[in-house]
Amino acid sequence: MVVGAGSQGAGWSNGSACAVTYARHGASVVCVDNVAVRAEQTAQIIVGEGGRAFAFRADATNEEEMQSVVARAIAETGHLDVLHNNVGASGPAKTPDQGTLDDWNRDLSINLTSAYLGIRAAVPVFRRQGAGVITNTSSLIAVRFLARPMVGYSVAKAAVEALTRNCAYAYGRDNIRVNCIRIGFSETPLALSAVRASAMSDAQKEAELDKTRAKVPLRRQHGDAFDAANAAAFLASDAARHISGAILNVDGALECAPI
Repeated sequence: MVVGAGSQGAGWSNGSACAVTYARHGASVVCVDNVAVRAEQTAQIIVGEGGRAFAFRADATNEEEMQSVVARAIAETGHLDVLHNNVGASGPAKTPDQGTLDDWNRDLSINLTSAYLGIRAAVPVFRRQGAGVITNTSSLIAVRFLARPMVGYSVAKAAVEALTRNCAYAYGRDNIRVNCIRIGFSETPLALSAVRASAMSDAQKEAELDKTRAKVPLRRQHGDAFDAANAAAFLASDAARHISGAILNVDGALECAPI
C-alpha cells in the first residue's frame, strides 16, 4: 500500500512511481492519495500494464481514515505486506520568528504525523500475519539545508528518520522491517515547483536548477522518481530481508559533496 498526504501521495511524483514499480514486481497495489483523481490515475497506469491496483482517497493525517484505508486494503487484497509512507509537502520557507504556528503544525502533520498514523494502523495487521515491511520517505533536507530555510519540513523529515530507527528496534521481534529512503535532488514535480514558484525570472530559475544539478557528484547529475521507486522495491523484497533501521540515500552522493 502506497500512502501519502499533501502533494506526495500515491497519485503523483515519487509516490506514483513507487506504486507502479511495486506492481511491476507483481504486487497488488492500493494507491492512497488525498486527491481521489490522482490515486485513480496511478491505479489506471498499473491496470493498463496488466497489474492489479485499487485507488482510495484518504487524508493520511486523519487517524480514522488511515485505520479505514488499511481495513479496506485487506478487504480488497486479503492481506497487507508493505506499507509505504510517501509523504511530503513543504510550507513557507521561513524561520520560527517569520512563520506562524499554523505553518509549523501543518508541516509536522503532513510530513511526520501521517507516517506515524500509517504505522499505527498497519502494525497490528503485520503482527497478526507474523511479518511486514514499512518504508518511509525522507529528504536530504533532513541533514543538508538550503539557503532559504525550510524549518518545519526539515525538522519533520529528520523526525521521520528517528521514527524509522525507533520502530525498526521496537518491531524487529515481530518480524516487521522498517526502513527509510532519503531522497536528494530529483527532477520531480515537487522539487521543480519549489524553484519555479519563486519570484525569479525564467532564466534565473533555470540557472538555479543548473547550479543544483552541478552539485551532484554522480555524473548522471540528477535522479528521477523511479530511482526512489527502485530503492523501495529492493527494500520490500526478500533480498533485503536482513535490512531494517536503514536510511538509504538515493541522491547521487549529494550528501557527500562539500557544502
